[in-house]
Amino acid sequence: FQAVKAQVEAGGGTMQSIVKVNTYLTDIRRRAELVPVREEFFGKKGPASTLVAVSALAHPDWMIEVEAIAVV
Repeated sequence: FQAVKAQVEAGGGTMQSIVKVNTYLTDIRRRAELVPVREEFFGKKGPASTLVAVSALAHPDWMIEVEAIAVV
C-alpha cells in the first residue's frame, strides 16, 4: 500500500482518490493480517475492493499484489 500511495500522490492524488482496489494473495489464510494494514491507509471505510486467492504471482517470492484505480 505504501507503493500504491506513492504512485497516486505522484499523479497528484491522495488515498481518497482511490475508488477500487484488487488484492491478490497466495495464501488466503493471511487475509486477517491484511485488514489492519488496509485500515492504516484507508481508514475503516475504504474504497470498493476485491480479494482474490491465487496460486502464484509473477515472482515466486511474492505473496501479495495490490492493484488500485484512482480518479485524479
